[in-house]
Amino acid sequence: MNWHTEPAAPVLRLAERVLRVSALAFAGLVVAASCGQPDADRPRTPTPEAATPLPTPSEANPFGVMLPSTLVRSGRGLEVARALGARYLRPASVFAEEWDGTCPECEAARAAGFELVLTVRNEGPGPTTPPGDLDAYERTVRDIVRTLRPALLVVENEENSSLFYAGSPEAYAEQLRAACRAAHEEGVPCTNGGLVSSLVALLVYEALKEGGGAAEAEDFARRALGDQVRGRLDSPEARVQLAKGKQLLASYRAAGADFVNFHWYIADAKALRQAVDYLERVSGLPAVTNEIGQVVDDPGVTMGLMEAVAEARLPVAVWFGLDGPRARGLVEPDGTLRPSGIAFQRFIAERYRGR
Repeated sequence: MNWHTEPAAPVLRLAERVLRVSALAFAGLVVAASCGQPDADRPRTPTPEAATPLPTPSEANPFGVMLPSTLVRSGRGLEVARALGARYLRPASVFAEEWDGTCPECEAARAAGFELVLTVRNEGPGPTTPPGDLDAYERTVRDIVRTLRPALLVVENEENSSLFYAGSPEAYAEQLRAACRAAHEEGVPCTNGGLVSSLVALLVYEALKEGGGAAEAEDFARRALGDQVRGRLDSPEARVQLAKGKQLLASYRAAGADFVNFHWYIADAKALRQAVDYLERVSGLPAVTNEIGQVVDDPGVTMGLMEAVAEARLPVAVWFGLDGPRARGLVEPDGTLRPSGIAFQRFIAERYRGR
């Protein structure tokens, strides 16, 4: 298993590269058209200066989508997102070092009534290096948040992955602290970039095993990891990733994050609920996911994972609607809903009825 990436990662890198090249030419056109714990025990925002938490799923639909930028820029993507019943939209990442005060994709989405789950990276589309001047970085993030008014600020992408982040856990914690401080000053909650799903599964497996539940750990591994991966659970690379994941999880709350964010591409709904329980317990923060998806065109998987999200009471769950080397999106390239997209649409319509 690749602890450093998700099935959709190459698509994200390509999308960010294309967006950087076309942003200036496109700006004028689009701007004009422009399983968790019970409630009583569930951890909440830890610091008084933190932003007001997002509404819980008992009050509102928690689901969002990330769709191909070409669809969103054409306007068709926003129509598809609305047809799916999404509340949130995750646009392509904004890069702090290239911020010019505009994000046409973001502005079009907000004008269409969607709330933004916005990823801000220091630089890209390659691995981000931590900002050299944290004060300047914080000022830029504050301006981005003030201008784009996201519902949730996501700081970097897959910070445990060397494909997306080149800094140490310590450097990331300092960057997260600066970004969250900027977001909170604008009344916006913030979260980390999202731990890779394979690492999350590995962390859960180890916790179950160390807790004395060998049978439970093996059952989890069978459902979440598969036979090929299970043979590598004690590899040196896995040990390194475990240590890095634990260090990152221990830093989020102290850095001022309002949520613990993870990515998920594993089909087993029970494993998702176990992952949420683990992440919330270890981090002391409520969980969100700004990237959840599937690797097969199976509407049963879609419905099962959405039910697990609802049962876990995640306030934000953004579905990765694009195709990747192994990821399968909710829609065809032209925006036509696949069976998984129809299942997504039906679940929201029946569960939330417009909330």
